[in-house]
Amino acid sequence: MALNVETIRSTDDDEALVDLLSAELQRLLPNEIQEDRDRCHQALESLPRGLRAMAGMHFFDASMTMDDLAWHFGNQNDVRDLNETLNGLRELDLPEIANYFERAWKIMEPHFDELRGPDVSSDNFYDWLEETGAQEQIDPMNDAIWDFCKKSGDLGLLASWPKYARKYPERRVVSETHT
Repeated sequence: MALNVETIRSTDDDEALVDLLSAELQRLLPNEIQEDRDRCHQALESLPRGLRAMAGMHFFDASMTMDDLAWHFGNQNDVRDLNETLNGLRELDLPEIANYFERAWKIMEPHFDELRGPDVSSDNFYDWLEETGAQEQIDPMNDAIWDFCKKSGDLGLLASWPKYARKYPERRVVSETHT
């Protein structure tokens, strides 16, 4: 069943609302679509702007939880995905985080061809980051983002989702014209 505005408005618990929003995204972007990046980007274009923003920054949240900002670009360096992340951060009212993301992108972008090639792998990625100087440049941004996440509680960057959803519930649901 599709998420509706009334459900968003009546869900007081932030974690429960994140779960509902995540379930709606999974319904609209099932794994078979997410695994095909071309199909996924086509599907993203059809989503309401709030859901698209949430989908765009989801992998970034995972990167910041499990790794760090530099590692995010090692794991995700398709320019389409990066644009979705940056636009998602902006749409979700996270301008400071978006600024850090954009700055890190500029640091990492000259290395994208190398990152996509066979010489850089998860086994040597940390050493590669140190050798290029990227890690040293990005570390202060990591600290600022992690500080923001710590202040946001258990949800970290995802704390922006319920706040945004309550402010703009109509931007989070698929209207009858979309179905």
